[in-house]
Amino acid sequence: MNNLNLLKSILDLGVLALFSFMFVGYALFIYPVEILNQLVDPEVKQKRVKYAPQID
Repeated sequence: MNNLNLLKSILDLGVLALFSFMFVGYALFIYPVEILNQLVDPEVKQKRVKYAPQID
């Protein structure tokens, strides 16, 4: 019974570590690239100008 609890704890920590690693990897490597692509994409710039609030 004790071995089963140990195995369950190890599995829980493994799943937690996996999701933590995936979140940190996305936050550090993928998200900044997506933001940079939005900043330099001419289509996104056109839509920002088109849908910007008009100041009279």
